[in-house]
Amino acid sequence: MRSLSFLLAFASSAFAYLVNVPSESHGWTSHGHQPLQWSRVDTDSPSFTVVLTNQDRNILPQDIVLAYYVDGTRLYDSIRAPYGGFPTGDHFRVNLVKDPSDTSTIFAQSSEFSIHGW
Repeated sequence: MRSLSFLLAFASSAFAYLVNVPSESHGWTSHGHQPLQWSRVDTDSPSFTVVLTNQDRNILPQDIVLAYYVDGTRLYDSIRAPYGGFPTGDHFRVNLVKDPSDTSTIFAQSSEFSIHGW
C-alpha cells in the first residue's frame, strides 16, 4: 500500500508545472530582461508568482520576488532584473509559487543555473 501511495504521488507530480528555462545549460545575465519558459497541464493553477532563490545566503541573503501573478497559460515570460541587476554567481533557482503571500507552496522549481555579469 505504501508503494502505491508513492507511485500516485509521483505520477501526480510528473504532470504539473515544469520550468524549462532558466536551466543548467541556459542561465541568465545580470541586467535586462531574462527568459522564463515553462510547461503545464490544464489542472495547474492558472497563475503563479516567480521567486529567485539561492542556497548560498552569502550570494543571495533572502529570496527575491521577481514577478507577481504570472499568467500560467502563456508558457513564457520575460523577467525584468531588479533595481541594480540580478546578483551574480552559481546555484540559483527559480521557484514558481502560489502567490506573494504564500511562497512556501512551490508549484515548480528550476534546475540550478548561473547568473553572469556580462
